[in-house]
Amino acid sequence: MREGKMSEPLFCVNHPNVETTLRCNRCGDPICVRCAIRTPVGYRCPRCVREQQAAFYTGTAFDYPIAALIALPLAAAGAYFISFVGFFFAFFLSPVAGAIVSEAVWYGVRRRRTRYLWLVVGVSIIVATLLVALYQAGLFAGYPLVLGRLLRLDLGIYGVMATSTAAARLRIGR
Repeated sequence: MREGKMSEPLFCVNHPNVETTLRCNRCGDPICVRCAIRTPVGYRCPRCVREQQAAFYTGTAFDYPIAALIALPLAAAGAYFISFVGFFFAFFLSPVAGAIVSEAVWYGVRRRRTRYLWLVVGVSIIVATLLVALYQAGLFAGYPLVLGRLLRLDLGIYGVMATSTAAARLRIGR
């Protein structure tokens, strides 16, 4: 407060019992320290931050099934290929496969951003890897399921590394 001028106390818009002197630098609403989100240009309220972030997401709900339809067969092909080259090469080829899947999805949804596209692609890669493991264990051919044939180190490496690569590339955005 400046000397000689008394102003009435302000209360946070989200916590009406908390007195504050801080305001959102975008909308001017009074906010408390718990609500204030630090940005490069100053403190903002959670509502303004949500509105600003929502402007970056241009995708639609149809982008999620499109992403799954693109990611599943590509990830299955990658897992099938990795199962033949062995676990040593899986360390080097799995991130490449994850990058290929993420780029194909990125162009398949016409480079629109959605909040959970990375999650849909990650789950698709894991599902495709599990389907390849079940196929190679002989489950679809009518053989009894044997845990030893199902647990494969190369497919485990592929699942983890391809998923993390694809999810990171789609989550960070372009």
